This record gives sequence, C-alpha cells and structure tokens, in this order.
Amino acid sequence: MSTGATLNSICDIAWVFTYMAIIWRGFKDRSLGMPMVALSANISWEAIYSFIYIPPSNALLYASIAWFIFDIPIVWQCFLYGYKDFPPHIKRKHFWLIFLASIAIAFSIIFGIASEFNDTKGVYTGFGINCMISILYVCMLFRRNDIAGQSIYIAIYKWIATMFAFLGSSFDAPGDINKTLTFQTLMTEIFVEQTYPTTALIKILYAVIFIFDILYIILLYRKSREKKINPWARI
Repeated sequence: MSTGATLNSICDIAWVFTYMAIIWRGFKDRSLGMPMVALSANISWEAIYSFIYIPPSNALLYASIAWFIFDIPIVWQCFLYGYKDFPPHIKRKHFWLIFLASIAIAFSIIFGIASEFNDTKGVYTGFGINCMISILYVCMLFRRNDIAGQSIYIAIYKWIATMFAFLGSSFDAPGDINKTLTFQTLMTEIFVEQTYPTTALIKILYAVIFIFDILYIILLYRKSREKKINPWARI
C-alpha cells in the first residue's frame, strides 16, 4: 500500500469514529451533535461523491458511501433535536422546512463548485466544507454555552481525520505514488507542491481548519471542566 493510501485509510477510519461519537452523544443528550448548516453541506458532499461524481479511487468511493450511511442517523437527529438551536418562535415543523432548504442550497452550491473547478476528488469542496464545520463547532459551543451533543472524542477524532486527509491529499499529488514518508518528503509536499490536490488554496483552508480544530478541543475541555465534568469520562 502506498503512503498516500495508508494516510487516507487512517483518515477514513477516524471519520467513521467521529460519526459514531456524534451519533452516540447526540442520542445520549437528545441534542444535535453537528451544526445544521455543516450537516447539510456534509451529507450533500457525500451524496455527490457517492452517487454523482464517482471518484477515480475506489477507496474514496467506498469511504464516501460509508460516511453517507453514518450521516443518515445524524440527519435524523437534526429532525428530532435541531430545532432546539433556533429561537422558540420557530416551531418544529418550520424548522424541518429550514433544514430541507439548507440541504437543497448546500447541494446546489457544492455540485456547482465540483463541476466548475473539476474537483474530481472532492478536495476543494471537502476542505471548504471542513473549514466551515471547524468554525461552526466553535460558534456552536459559544452559542449554546453548553457541551450537549459534544465530547472531547468527537473533537479529537475530527482533528485526526482532517489532518490525515490533508497528508493523504499531499501524497496523492502527481509524481511518484510510492514515495516514502520522510521528513523531507513531508516538508516538500506541504510547502513546495502546488498542484491539485495540494494547491495554495487547499493549504490555506487546512491551516484554518487546524487552528479551529485545536481551538475547539481546548475550549471544549475548559467548558467541561467548568461544568465539573471529566471530559475523558464523557464518551
């Protein structure tokens, strides 16, 4: 197995753990564990790259389908609990319409970007959505002023998944697909390589994601301690 494939496999597994942790915590707390807008974009991406723009890699296709399946319970949680994040005058039936509209808008935009940028591997759209998710998680924590639906494990799994997605994308860049992971090759791929899927834009997006993922882990840990909850015991 090539270096890129190994890194991408770690990413895929970490995302599955992220989804499982979100599903578990969401039903446990009766709270949506992913911001609604982020969820709308996330499941739209997975639907597009599972059933419309078939990725060139079978591994990415299978991963996209698996993520889509794991996202379905989170969508159901959004229908059940998502209205709690909205003002009281927005009734549950109205929230459902808002959520469906959010999915329709997200799907249209992601489909358009994928087509216009020729984003065959979903890297531009994937990291763009991931950047939004990372920022929205921090916003969600501040808005709720509570850790309902959230856990330190969700935060850490997401951080690991995205980090290995970036490293895997770096080693998927054109060139020797069997190049060995060393400090020199790693630095070259991160700071020198500028071809898809490691363009300057993607590197900027990942830098923002990394910062907000670390910030979210720190803030969530502090909020847990503030509420006298052991974050490591809260699965």
